[in-house]
Amino acid sequence: MDRLERFRTWGMAPATAEALLKALLTLSIHAFVLDAVAQGEAGTETLVQWLRLADIEATATARPSHALLAGLPRLEEDDQLHVDALRVPIYDDASALHLGRLSQMVRICLMHVATALPTSDPTCADIP
Repeated sequence: MDRLERFRTWGMAPATAEALLKALLTLSIHAFVLDAVAQGEAGTETLVQWLRLADIEATATARPSHALLAGLPRLEEDDQLHVDALRVPIYDDASALHLGRLSQMVRICLMHVATALPTSDPTCADIP
């Protein structure tokens, strides 16, 4: 079953699910960068380049979902709409299943990317 079919079986429109998936992935990267900056790391752009895909996956799947929303800067309107759409499954227990599924899709997507790359522990810099 491909990703779009899977979204349909979950009762989610593929375009909506894709947007939420991208927002969740972006929030996971942002949360990891915020942690690194808080620990004294400098040079955010360089930090993102050397961010391990395994660390992004761990942040997306293991960190409490509400923690991904911490420290967000002011966002452009479209980005804010995607984040607001993610707030629903994060804070609404009835929507928790969708959030769990999206988190697992982030994990699966990152695993596929990591498998396709020639290195054993790929970073963002390894992605062409």
